Amino acid sequence: MGTLDVLPRRLSEIDEEIEFYGLKEIPFSLSPDPRYMYLSYQHTKALRRAKRNIDARQGLTVILGDAGVGKSTVARRLFGMYSDSPDVSNSYAIRYVTNPSHWTTSNKMLLTLCEEFAIKARRSESKQWHEFQEHMAALFREGVTVVLLIDEAQLIPRKQLMRIREILNFESNSSKFIQIVLFGTLDMAATLAEPDFKPLRSRAAGGLITLDPLDEKELTETLLFRIKVASGSESHPIFTPGCFTLVANASGGIIRDAVDYCNMALYLGYTTRRRPIDEEVMQAAISSVVKLNEPLNEPPGETASANESDGESEIQLGEPLAETNAQEQTAS
Repeated sequence: MGTLDVLPRRLSEIDEEIEFYGLKEIPFSLSPDPRYMYLSYQHTKALRRAKRNIDARQGLTVILGDAGVGKSTVARRLFGMYSDSPDVSNSYAIRYVTNPSHWTTSNKMLLTLCEEFAIKARRSESKQWHEFQEHMAALFREGVTVVLLIDEAQLIPRKQLMRIREILNFESNSSKFIQIVLFGTLDMAATLAEPDFKPLRSRAAGGLITLDPLDEKELTETLLFRIKVASGSESHPIFTPGCFTLVANASGGIIRDAVDYCNMALYLGYTTRRRPIDEEVMQAAISSVVKLNEPLNEPPGETASANESDGESEIQLGEPLAETNAQEQTAS
């Protein structure tokens, strides 16, 4: 058995890794890039329901799911649907708040929203609310639909979450002035179920939309789609079929975890010259990520080993397979 140390990656090494697997870019980044969003059935349904609520000016849409199921990617995809096309963007004023945890007071929340829409500042909070409402009403009269996407909505302080209900009260006889889409973790469902937040939950058009972990088939399709985008090829085998079952079982269908495992597998596969990556490498990658994410529980007075203190993880793999590329065989 050979030994491989997982070390920090150099840029040149990443470029070599991409070239080794015939890719144009790394397909397994944890960044919520909409280009890599595979529209599974439930993601498609969430987008369609949110878009319908926005276009019909229904007011509030709530999309919930575990961390890593693709909420932020859905949010960015939805944002692009209303901002990328000039024909559409002229009729919509859409803003995307990625982290509302700094809304520690209602005034800070209000000022943030006013800055998003270039509304002039007022000295008193009451006048600022009036200015905000008047601006929203003016846009409504001009035929502009205002859309506010709020990611990580579970981080909104409780008092400010109540303010969301007040904002939704800005309306005409037939339509809401502002369309709000909240993206939050499943914990938010319990908050919205509380008696104090029942009026807010009741405003969610069509009820709460839930994104569940993917089954093995959809997760495999998601990972293959990422490889296709990164390689530009319909058929570009990087993993053996058994790898996808390992990833599905280890991740529990959570996209973020699956992407993390595959990214590590690319690294380990490259350093051991495995092409395609087989189940042994994938299992080593999964074990590595799990180990690196485990909290350190050291007894008092003991120190970590040299490898642990450097953040390295030792992975056991079999001997590298023989290269299939003739040029690489000659070079070796």
